[in-house]
Amino acid sequence: MKRILLVLASLTVYLYAGAQAPRQIVIRFTSEDPAAVVAAVDAFEKADIQFTMERTILRNDTPEMKEALTKVKWKNNELVSKIGIIPGVSVVDANPANISEVIGKAKAEGWKINTPSAWRQLLTNAERTFGGRNYYVSEDGNDEADGLHPDSAWRSLEKVNSTLLGYADTVRFRCGDIFRGHLEAQSGRPGEAVVYTCFGSGSKPVIEPSWDASSPKDWVKVEKKLWKCEKPSRLELGNIIFNHGAKGCARKVDKPELLQGRDRSFCWVEADKAVYLVSHRNPGKRFSSIELAEKQHIILEGNCHDIVYDGLSLRYGAAHGIAGGNVSHIVIRNCDISWIGGSTLYYDDGGRGVRYGNGIEFWGNASDILVENCRVWECWDAGLTNQSNVVGAVQKNITYRNNEIWNCEYSYEYWQQGDGARTENIVFENNVCRDAGYGWGHKQRWNPNAGHLMFYDTTAETDGFIIRGNRFYRTKDCGLRLFNAWYPRWTMENNIWRIPHGWLCRYHARPTDSLIYKYPDHLDRIHDDNEAEIQSQTVEEPIRLRGNRRGMKLFNEKFCK
Repeated sequence: MKRILLVLASLTVYLYAGAQAPRQIVIRFTSEDPAAVVAAVDAFEKADIQFTMERTILRNDTPEMKEALTKVKWKNNELVSKIGIIPGVSVVDANPANISEVIGKAKAEGWKINTPSAWRQLLTNAERTFGGRNYYVSEDGNDEADGLHPDSAWRSLEKVNSTLLGYADTVRFRCGDIFRGHLEAQSGRPGEAVVYTCFGSGSKPVIEPSWDASSPKDWVKVEKKLWKCEKPSRLELGNIIFNHGAKGCARKVDKPELLQGRDRSFCWVEADKAVYLVSHRNPGKRFSSIELAEKQHIILEGNCHDIVYDGLSLRYGAAHGIAGGNVSHIVIRNCDISWIGGSTLYYDDGGRGVRYGNGIEFWGNASDILVENCRVWECWDAGLTNQSNVVGAVQKNITYRNNEIWNCEYSYEYWQQGDGARTENIVFENNVCRDAGYGWGHKQRWNPNAGHLMFYDTTAETDGFIIRGNRFYRTKDCGLRLFNAWYPRWTMENNIWRIPHGWLCRYHARPTDSLIYKYPDHLDRIHDDNEAEIQSQTVEEPIRLRGNRRGMKLFNEKFCK
């Protein structure tokens, strides 16, 4: 579950002030004191706010300054220098003396973090025209070519991301090829979507932001059964996948002292951007394939619209598979998404890391979306989800159909909170959901709570929420977990539940407003929440159904087998 979306590479913030339209702001920090830069990083990260230095590392910088600047998550002179030409966009200057003032104002006025793709679109939309072209990308291509024919294909995702696409352009990745990195989506316009798809024959083209550490030369022994990867990671590692999943994955711990010699446990150490793995012999000799999954979304589509993804394979991303807020008119079909999540989203009050890990996520405002004929598996959190805590967010006209989801903690997760939020016309139909909680993340979680349908506390006005014609098989915990009493606003019908072990349903019956517990159902252990305390906040009787199909009628389930 993700309560707050924080994209570490982000910079745009929205300022909500009374009834005024949102203003767009970027915070620019200036200092030549390494200690002040480090202090700024700590202060802004603690407040969940990103800033730019408008400064890169220079050759004559001191080692202390170079190290300090590497901690800054976002630096880009060109974008900031152009902000002044965009109507409604302004810069807030910060320095060591006014950090507290800037942070205080951001909190008081409700600044919200967004993704850098919003800036790219603001800067480039005026330059875009109808394209209608086909661009080709292949492993043996050339980024200096025009990309307009398979014989003159581009080679890299960097080229795709840096090229200004026209409306109705199509980017085609060659089947059977593997492309390292992530994809930054570009918007189309109504009736002229930008399409990302494939060409040729064979398996679906793979997009993976992971590092290959399969060579024995990639690993150096530092202690008995402890190995360090010689390839430094730019971002936090969230997972290590062996033999493309055939040998499972490693178990992540937050600190080296927690490794305790446990085979195939690992720790990513930020100080030297390195991963340490416990193994009884050189991992490069032990496994034929080792993929180090970094903290990146595989496809970043924040603030985008009118896009089609068709026939792609996305894997080994330690954040989300496809992610973005404020999106509309999106189609995702025939895609495979696997081995997702594991990097840290935030730490709770007890110091426990809450991790990324949704296969496909729509956050905040999201409308007119279709996800169909996709396969999603081995996600730390949810296979499919739309969720939000954004004030006034609207999620509507979202359909998930004919998908297959397995080995995720939740097959489908939904919740929406925030004053004035609204949800309407959400359809989850004809999907096959198997083995919730049987994936790689369940045993690693401090809060294992698997469920095919995970409905956390929802306070949004809801209408037209339909769950029908789905098949739900096996779960480590329950088929349906519902936290609060918004179920009269949904319709369930013609679903098949085959849950031989565990609960068919767990309903906690919490109120739809005045919520007290941040982590319900024993999850907020630092405050010692217990069953009696949770039930004291209920508006109805909590319900646990173990194989009781008749009891599901309470939730408008008209027909169950």
